[in-house]
Amino acid sequence: MSMGSYLSDLHTHTDFSHGKGSPEDIVRAGIRCGLKRIAITEHAGGHVFYGVRGEKLTRLRKETERLASVYARDIEVLFGLECNLTGFGECDAPKDRGMFDVLLLAYHKGVVPRDGFLLKRSMEAAGLHKSEPELTAKALLAAAEKYRIDIFAHPGEYVKCDIETLARGAKELGTMIEINSRHVTLSPDDIRLIAKIGAVMRPDSDAHSPERVGELGPAIAAAAAAGVELPGDGL
Repeated sequence: MSMGSYLSDLHTHTDFSHGKGSPEDIVRAGIRCGLKRIAITEHAGGHVFYGVRGEKLTRLRKETERLASVYARDIEVLFGLECNLTGFGECDAPKDRGMFDVLLLAYHKGVVPRDGFLLKRSMEAAGLHKSEPELTAKALLAAAEKYRIDIFAHPGEYVKCDIETLARGAKELGTMIEINSRHVTLSPDDIRLIAKIGAVMRPDSDAHSPERVGELGPAIAAAAAAGVELPGDGL
């Protein structure tokens, strides 16, 4: 497993949603593979099937805080969420932004649309509506600005996204663009374009089991194939 110049994995799932393994299993896996920082990022509450909300989210926060304390000498443990686009410029990020160390944002299936824009995207994902890539990028950017999103997760998965528009906006906002090892959605041309614009890219595993934690190789290889050297995380 190659992690290149990265010692962090900021996109993981556990058995609190649809992953395998407890949060502690994920953290211990991160330590085993040499990570220095890991984030637990379950789906936010707007996901009908996998959303973590209410008392369950509170339990996850407390468990993540416990793990951060127990393993403080070995790894930094962050509490995060993978938020779901719910409408144009809207997502299901909780109101208390300060509770979370990192927020990711992506379009996902399994979310009840709040408006006509997301209804069309749901239809697009099902092959029943035309793509509107620039509008999708603008919707993600508007939500990222409103909810202080840190990372755009797997852009282009399920619905098409105009990468140039997203990259220019991401650079302005200071939001990173993920190259996802589980779903490498960015083409070599996309990666070269993002690099040319100057938005920051980072690899993450999107691990759904302990065995996949720190698996950054496919994302790093995708960047290398595009002739782009990722900057590393400085850890």
